Amino acid sequence: MDIYKKKYCVILGMILFVLMGIGSLWDYQISLFFYDPYNIFGVFLASYGHLPALLCMAVAGTLLLRMIDQSMKIKMIFYYALAFLFNLIAVIGMTLGPLLYIPEMTTLLSLVIAIGIVGIVDVLVYQLSLHVSHETIKKIVLFILLVVVIEQLVINGIKIVWERPRMRLISSRNDVSFQPWWVIGNSIKEQLMASGISSEEFKSFPSAHTANAACAMILCTWPLLDKRLKGKENLLFFIGVCFTFLVAFSRIIMGAHFLTDVVVGMAICLMIQIVIVQFVFKKSKTRFYEK
Repeated sequence: MDIYKKKYCVILGMILFVLMGIGSLWDYQISLFFYDPYNIFGVFLASYGHLPALLCMAVAGTLLLRMIDQSMKIKMIFYYALAFLFNLIAVIGMTLGPLLYIPEMTTLLSLVIAIGIVGIVDVLVYQLSLHVSHETIKKIVLFILLVVVIEQLVINGIKIVWERPRMRLISSRNDVSFQPWWVIGNSIKEQLMASGISSEEFKSFPSAHTANAACAMILCTWPLLDKRLKGKENLLFFIGVCFTFLVAFSRIIMGAHFLTDVVVGMAICLMIQIVIVQFVFKKSKTRFYEK
């Protein structure tokens, strides 16, 4: 089964390349035009745009429940513990996000929404994976976890080194100037942090929100869970791409990132997925579905 279609990945790569060129020339002008920190669309996706990465953790935990063997007590307890941990991470992350951006949001309401979303996805995945083989589940779980973990490590590692100031910081202070994406490091960061500016304001490049949203492209692996979805890989991939672009645009509106930030965030997550899917599934002789 061809999970990531080469043709569509190349087309998406070309689109990102063109957008990177546009951003390299007019990054600041584009952000200045769209910047609106109170935009409802931007606030909503700032709150929930990172859901795909968190839901990936919940999905991995739920799939582990399909591998439980009641006769192997220690292994069973281990899988239950991992399933609980992965879902807990998803619920906590989903609860905290809206609290950072929506003043009216209460902790209880955010928690209820998070549990509801995770619960719905868990039930759906558990039902879809009814007839999938244990070997396939292992590969899907490994693929999901590697993508999410490596994406986080790479994106946050680059952020620490690059130290690019966010648009919202530039717009609020006269002593902070626009910094092109190819400039690494910031000479006045320490001075500004000493005056009370958070280090988070120097983590514009690349966009973690967009990279997390790009985990939605992992939807194209769902046909491995249920043969009824076979042939819909392209549609599911397209849905993930569209969601990622929406989140990317919202990050520019919120002044959290520039165009080049979101393009690189999406590109990194896409490349990680393409590489890891080859590592996990290439030339696999796995029987995807049980008879």
